Amino acid sequence: MFKSYYQHHHSLSPDEVYEGLLSYGMFSDNLPSFLQSVEFFDWCKGQKETTFQKTETTPVYYESIRNINIPRLITIPNPIAYRNLCLNLRNNWNDVLLHFQNYTDNQDWKVSRIHIRKTKENKKILVLGKYATLRVTNHQVDKDQLFDMGFSDYKEDDDPLLKFKIKSRFQAHADISNCFGSIYTHSLTWAIAGKANAKVKRRGFWFNELDTLLMNTNNGETHGILIGAHAYNSVSEIILVVVDYQLAEKGYKFIRHIDDYVCLTENYEAAENFLTDLSNELRKFGLILNGKKVSIEELPAIRNSSWIVDISNHPVSLIDYLNYNVMVGYLDFLLSLLKKNDDDATILNYGIKVITGKLASANAVTYLIDTVHYLVMIYPYLVGLLENQLFERYEVDVSTIKIISTNLLNYGAERNSYELVAYSIYFSLKYNFEFDIRSSLLEKIGSLDDCLTLLLAYLYDKRKYGTRSKVVKQHKVVAEHLYDNNEDDYWLYYYEVLPASKLKDYWSKMKKDKVSFFKQVFTS
Repeated sequence: MFKSYYQHHHSLSPDEVYEGLLSYGMFSDNLPSFLQSVEFFDWCKGQKETTFQKTETTPVYYESIRNINIPRLITIPNPIAYRNLCLNLRNNWNDVLLHFQNYTDNQDWKVSRIHIRKTKENKKILVLGKYATLRVTNHQVDKDQLFDMGFSDYKEDDDPLLKFKIKSRFQAHADISNCFGSIYTHSLTWAIAGKANAKVKRRGFWFNELDTLLMNTNNGETHGILIGAHAYNSVSEIILVVVDYQLAEKGYKFIRHIDDYVCLTENYEAAENFLTDLSNELRKFGLILNGKKVSIEELPAIRNSSWIVDISNHPVSLIDYLNYNVMVGYLDFLLSLLKKNDDDATILNYGIKVITGKLASANAVTYLIDTVHYLVMIYPYLVGLLENQLFERYEVDVSTIKIISTNLLNYGAERNSYELVAYSIYFSLKYNFEFDIRSSLLEKIGSLDDCLTLLLAYLYDKRKYGTRSKVVKQHKVVAEHLYDNNEDDYWLYYYEVLPASKLKDYWSKMKKDKVSFFKQVFTS
């Protein structure tokens, strides 16, 4: 049965929202899957409110390579600052619900296609639904994770575009330029209270505190909210549903995937008007359209990109078993599509996922693994395919995983590719093998100047050399230097490496209470 945007949100209690965002939503699923915040969430429940200092903090930064080989900064917020933000959303969830209801009640369909929702089958109570085939993710989703970009439910969500196409002749498409990075935190108060009213109500209201708490997670900055932790997706919706409301009031038939808009119109002029009105509504909140991704096309139009149609129509879709020759031909076909589409690695990511669910001969699997192995070096975006699409699905032997990981480590260290190095060490920890190198990982990759690679190197060195080894002591020297110099974008590293006696305030208290952000399997 169809559920409205508000009904999805209303099904979540304040406590469920709080646990979902804090216990399972602190770490982006674009990171190697070795971190958790369940222990921190449990620890928070037993602390006095004075423990949670409301000060400006710095997040950890991690470069995740996008499909066009351009890095995107994924962040891990300071845990105390992030907890304060999540608590604000919990304590004021009824006000947030009222806001969502007021600004979506003019919709006969869900404009926002990706939003939080409650699921029934497991702990994933908050899920980001995926509706566009292009939004194929290359990460492995933790079964307890609460936001899953791979989720969709046609029964609850329907497909309004199909209905909109009736009597429509044109389709307008646009997205917001650097959406999260451009959000002005003060504009949240404008969205909730109205701009004029918000300027009067500058203190004492929950939305003022929300504004401040957002800034506290991002160095006190008013421009830009973080990308990664799940609370920021919900915060962005507070603004964007207001934009949706104004466009729906004008009668436009459109949908939105986070920051990506599609509108169906009866004529070209109406499509132009939609883009103009969208731009004007966004500008009220300091947001602008990405000029490179604004388009109007005449219908009928192919729903998916042409390369998706080409892959869907390939004969391999009709085959249940892939032999060597079929595998070679199909992968060559994907590479030819790649070259025709500006080296967009999404093509490889999508195309490879199409076949990894099929049975294949041993030679075909070997060829697939070898091909992806060398492609990852060219397109680091594909590194997330390795774990769940290849290693796990085909039960790849550890010796092969070690060879691939060694190449990722060496190539990544030479090219300063943090993501390749991070995943190589992550694989060594998960599959329990050691690299054939003479030095410690701290010596090999310490110059990369990246928190997560240092953290993974610490786990590796501690496992290989022992807790009391000289190498681990070197990690402590590095961590202490970072801590003493207030290099807070390394907070996760110095917190996990240093003992409580070397830490102060809440860091020391958390460490004394044995709170860790590592999944237990990676510490044994």
